[in-house]
Amino acid sequence: MQRPILPSTHDLEAFVAAIEAGTMGGAAEALDLTQSAVTKRIARLEAQLGTVLLERGRYGVRPTGPGGSLYPEARRALETLRRATELLREERTARHETLRITASHTVGEYLLPDWLATHRRTGATFHATMRIANSPAVLEAVREGDADLGFVEHGGDASGLETLVVGRDELVAVISTEHRWAARRTIAVRELVGEPYITREPASGTRTVAEDALAKAGVRLQPALEAQSLETVKRSVAGGGGFSLLSPLAVAHEVDAGSLATRQVRGVDLRRELRAVRRRTRTTVPGTGAEPARQLWRWLAAEVAPDDRA
Repeated sequence: MQRPILPSTHDLEAFVAAIEAGTMGGAAEALDLTQSAVTKRIARLEAQLGTVLLERGRYGVRPTGPGGSLYPEARRALETLRRATELLREERTARHETLRITASHTVGEYLLPDWLATHRRTGATFHATMRIANSPAVLEAVREGDADLGFVEHGGDASGLETLVVGRDELVAVISTEHRWAARRTIAVRELVGEPYITREPASGTRTVAEDALAKAGVRLQPALEAQSLETVKRSVAGGGGFSLLSPLAVAHEVDAGSLATRQVRGVDLRRELRAVRRRTRTTVPGTGAEPARQLWRWLAAEVAPDDRA
């Protein structure tokens, strides 16, 4: 069965305006059109529907029987379209002002909240959403346009993306305060072998940095426990279940509370850079937080990024 061709919204608008104005001239003024254009639209609608919709005379125009039946339905249809269009416009505007951030755990949990709060105090106004993910997922989200800015804990494959160093730290051995290493100031990298190793999942940026550095030092660790939750790792270590290699940022609260201790590891370079990433394109993509992202990037570059000239 062939589907009927629906009337043009422009033609329906002309028809409704003519009835409400009472004259073709009034409809033309309401729609900011010429009277000839309004007449052509209504004639086209009548031809499509196969019936006369308006009676024309010295008094102006008034609906015929079919026109009177069509008018309320046409008016409701146009109003529904206007509301739908306005809703989409409002949603597009809201998305444009929303800064979508995807960040790895260390940056997202321990640094970004303070950065965003400080940035707002400079007068920045925007709505932000933040998703925590491992570093590969962050890079993918930025590449796919699902995030305006990303933050990662290791270089990874950031090809095609612009990067900005926003911090540096050094991973440390995290142990229980009851661990035999707690009495030591440092731990030799070779001493890690054989001790229960508690760590995050393989895609974790922190784990990747740690294991890449250990491999360069000729050390390979076999995890005793792998967990996606950082909280699980910390609780397992606090319970005396071996050690982990984490950022001091991630355990600062527990160290202050006396449930965990940190020790530097000798014989391996566990330093790393924390980076912001974004797509290289500078074009504004409709429905993204492009402008808030640019503002935050500039602020990070000026206020957060380490000054390597010192």
